[in-house]
Amino acid sequence: MSEEIEKLPDEKSIPASLSSPDTHSDNASGKENGSQYPLDALDKLEILPHMLQEGILFAGAGSALLLQAALPDIRSDNEQHHNNLANELGDALQAILGYIACLVFGTRDEKRILLDLLARRQPPLKGSEYYTRRPDVHLWIAATLYATATDFYQRIYGRVNLKTAENAYKEYSLLCHVLGIPRGTWPENREAFWKYWDERIETLQVTDHANEFAKDLMYRTEFPRWVQTLKPFLRVITIEMLPPRIRKQYGLESTMGSRGLYRFTMGFSVAVYPALLKSVRGYPVQYYLKELRKHLNVI
Repeated sequence: MSEEIEKLPDEKSIPASLSSPDTHSDNASGKENGSQYPLDALDKLEILPHMLQEGILFAGAGSALLLQAALPDIRSDNEQHHNNLANELGDALQAILGYIACLVFGTRDEKRILLDLLARRQPPLKGSEYYTRRPDVHLWIAATLYATATDFYQRIYGRVNLKTAENAYKEYSLLCHVLGIPRGTWPENREAFWKYWDERIETLQVTDHANEFAKDLMYRTEFPRWVQTLKPFLRVITIEMLPPRIRKQYGLESTMGSRGLYRFTMGFSVAVYPALLKSVRGYPVQYYLKELRKHLNVI
């Protein structure tokens, strides 16, 4: 992960236009001080709707999944696992992406329905139940999605300024709290996040489970058709985004060929992708939102 892209020096002053998640209630669908938190806060998101509409951010999902699989004790001995790790992490990823799509781009009624279901512990999509019961795993999954999306966005659009980075982090922090990460668990600011990230990266180990996961991921067919079509390009992006130590443990090599294809892919993306129609660039997030709507009974 090329961390230097986003790790800007923190300023002491943080924009006050976004209310801090730490001041809110943990009740996802409750009311606070006469206002409907967090619906009101979600309606005021400014940076994430702009960033997350870019479907190309999903290109970083492969490296996020491999980093998740390398988390020590990703599978607890006290839990029964009826699926392999590829299915469990793949389902969890698609569920979380659907929830984020709804919370950022859904209607107020859709957000309310989703929050009510999550508050009652009746998640509409399979895959998130096991991991949300384990705060350390839930935290790491959310962290990998933030780090890879932030990294890839700046690979395409260039380095964001400090104020935008701070606001984006505060808005993503709100999503993390709404999706059930306990109060005080998610790092309070970007400086704390990258400290947590560096320390966690050092603890990752590619176990037999993780290696099996990486192989299963290559043959998994439950991903959307557009993901399957882009797999050769997504594979080289995944290889080049992984930290060298983790990449080596997975047996993935950064070769002259992979680096050449990566440079071609990124060069093409930087030159062409921003000029595509907004409807094309936003297709992935709209896909996940549409899939979730089927389970919210709002179609």
